[in-house]
Amino acid sequence: MRFFLIFILPFLSLVILGQEKVIVADFEIINDDTIFISDISEVKILEFKNIKEKSQYLILKRRVLKVYPYAVLAKEKLNSIHLGLDTIPKRRHKKRYTKEVAKWVKEEYTDRLKNLTMTEGKILVKLIYRETKTTSYEIVKSYRGRFNAFFWQTMAKLWDNNLKTEYDPVNIREDMLIEHIIIQAKLEGQFD
Repeated sequence: MRFFLIFILPFLSLVILGQEKVIVADFEIINDDTIFISDISEVKILEFKNIKEKSQYLILKRRVLKVYPYAVLAKEKLNSIHLGLDTIPKRRHKKRYTKEVAKWVKEEYTDRLKNLTMTEGKILVKLIYRETKTTSYEIVKSYRGRFNAFFWQTMAKLWDNNLKTEYDPVNIREDMLIEHIIIQAKLEGQFD
């Protein structure tokens, strides 16, 4: 009997300690059936008509994943510029500050942005609108003036782009696919 108590009591104490962390999930009993209640993230399923449409989606995905970090960076830079301008009291100092920032941005990002294709540029304009809720045209106009905005809009039009393009994932299929790609990438941990 002592032998039994010496070896079994430690195991019983482990079993008792192991049951302290009982997690009870929300449930409902309906007609003698127990139904567990839980929040599950939404699952969206994309359906493609054919292989061509699927390959176009994969190309779009590659482009969006390449361009999205630039849109996030643009949002961060615009926020820092806005905060910087709030601390400057005089208008001419604000103008000088925006010129210096524009010069720095041009030096820093021109080489990288020149390597984008025309389609990637169009996606970037849409993603900048998605991140800032302001068109690229309005951003240039507010920080660099009407003439610069007109000039860059004209240049964009020459390259089959439009700085006034807005992002509308509800009504435009390409924008809906872009939104899906970004959400999936965030869920997979590719973006923060």
